[in-house]
Amino acid sequence: MHLSANIAALLSFATLALAASYDYVVIGGGTAGLAVGNRLSEDPHITVAVLEAGPNAEGLQEVFVPGLIGTGQSIGGALDWQYTSVPQPNLNGRQIVVHAGKALGGSSVLNGMIFPRAQKEQYDAWGTLNNDSSWTFDALLPYFRKSEHVHQPDAYQIANGAKLDLPFRGTGGPIQVGYPNFEFEQSNLWRAAAAKLGIPVGKDLTNGDAHAVALASNTLDPANNTRCSAACAYYTPFTKRPNFTVLTNVTVTRILWNGSQAGNVAMVAGGVEYVDHSGTTNVVSVKREVIVSAGTLGSPKVLELSGVGNATILKAAGVKPVVSLPSVGENLSDHVHSWANSFAVHVNITKDVLASNPAFAAQQLAQWFHNRTGLYSNAPRSLSLAAPSNLFSAGELTPLLAAARGNLTFFATQFANGNSALAKGIAAQHNAALALYARNKQLLMELNFEPGYSGPTPAAQRPPNANFSTVNAVFYAPLSRGRVHITSNDVNTPAAVDPGYWSHPIDVAAHVQGVQLARKMLKTAPLLSIYGGEFEPGNDRQTDAEVEDWLRGVAQSDNHEVGTIVMLPKELGGVVDTTLKVYGTSNVRVVDASVFPLPISAHISSSVYAVAEKAADMIKKSQRA
Repeated sequence: MHLSANIAALLSFATLALAASYDYVVIGGGTAGLAVGNRLSEDPHITVAVLEAGPNAEGLQEVFVPGLIGTGQSIGGALDWQYTSVPQPNLNGRQIVVHAGKALGGSSVLNGMIFPRAQKEQYDAWGTLNNDSSWTFDALLPYFRKSEHVHQPDAYQIANGAKLDLPFRGTGGPIQVGYPNFEFEQSNLWRAAAAKLGIPVGKDLTNGDAHAVALASNTLDPANNTRCSAACAYYTPFTKRPNFTVLTNVTVTRILWNGSQAGNVAMVAGGVEYVDHSGTTNVVSVKREVIVSAGTLGSPKVLELSGVGNATILKAAGVKPVVSLPSVGENLSDHVHSWANSFAVHVNITKDVLASNPAFAAQQLAQWFHNRTGLYSNAPRSLSLAAPSNLFSAGELTPLLAAARGNLTFFATQFANGNSALAKGIAAQHNAALALYARNKQLLMELNFEPGYSGPTPAAQRPPNANFSTVNAVFYAPLSRGRVHITSNDVNTPAAVDPGYWSHPIDVAAHVQGVQLARKMLKTAPLLSIYGGEFEPGNDRQTDAEVEDWLRGVAQSDNHEVGTIVMLPKELGGVVDTTLKVYGTSNVRVVDASVFPLPISAHISSSVYAVAEKAADMIKKSQRA
């Protein structure tokens, strides 16, 4: 090292000597961070600290009551990072808000509690891209099962569609998983309509064959009908564990480095700097490893503020480069959310009644607190996954795939932002995705039924006292890639988030066809029996071009962003290896959805837990090596 670096290292050591010291420091107490921190602290001889920017929100009713999802301080409130994108040129220049949990438990405290897994072949592609069979569906299955405790449905739940695929489920894990105590009757009609349109009937969407329609299981504790977040599962029962320290309302500013070890060019993390709720800067020292679990949009910020990333971007933001890794913050992808909805007639009740009748809503909430039943015990979970064959004829799909393959190098280069290694990595991802398209295994759309209004029109602009049926149409298989980067060395300055929505033409075509299928579902028997006319997209938008134009003005994030610290070989633009260790460092790992090497066709929380469980297992094995 240069003399200045030696002096900086000595100063760092002096600071760290006065600080609290832990074997492992986990940056981010979210879905992954609490899971990996808890598992490491199972060894009483190991000390673990978890640093979380948000509060412990387990006591808030908008967190623990299923039917209050999205209210109060949760989505759009104080528990939400509310990342705002740069203007998206393919969505009419709109700035899109990406929601992510800012609380102990992270996004698991405000998500929809939907707990499926993706298609087996998608996880297998993770392994293929990394030439590592430990990252396949079969290899990850023990970790999926280890994370959960699934409860058998009762007779009422079974009568309303609950069916567990038991050989693939776990019963000894900390995450409580079950089904609600109330189901809307129209959800049963919708599942029958989806099956009639060619979606195979499945069980609980966890067996690796996700091309199905089913009632998904929830991260819901049926003993008391409450959400079970990562805080519920991996923290609250363990608060008295003396070697497991969790700090809330603290914001990490950077990782501190001790330089590199003799004979090794890899940088060694020696501590973590953070600011507490009073504005005081503190440091904790690290004996073994730093684990970054700040989320797909937060983890790149932590690394970049710590000098790990693209040197040009770091210098422009006023950060001294420490480790050159130009793919940090690149390769961002996200699911895209849209809707189709109709007026519901001949229906006894929908979710809309809770908004239109405050007295009834108050009665229902009181009923939930009294006996955990009624409308607030339910957050609708009926969904189906559509394959290419459900959206396109062979004659339509073949030229789309041919065009995508013909333009593969063009788009990979464009999305790689001048990074030639990452261009190879994105090309490899696209090749894998297009191969799944051709095999009918790349599940393109989640069609999620909601017995009530969900959509872009504000309540004041909707017909008063109307009841609705909605199919949430979520595009699940983006080839588009974007990025997230810091623009300042001030931790309080938001990063520039650019998901690059709809940047690839096949994404646009698939999403439009998904909405067209959703509209068809609303008019298919037996759901047809309650159809009272379409509200959105509307009768004046029938053609694909008209639906596409409408979507460009209303589509939003589905808040399933992945890939910004991608697990790939370094020659393919990877940031972490298959042990999740950051290239160019000896003791920094990233454990969250940012490492996913390919987007998956599922709500991502179950996969994040599985990755965290696997990471903890790998770290424990490295301790014993």
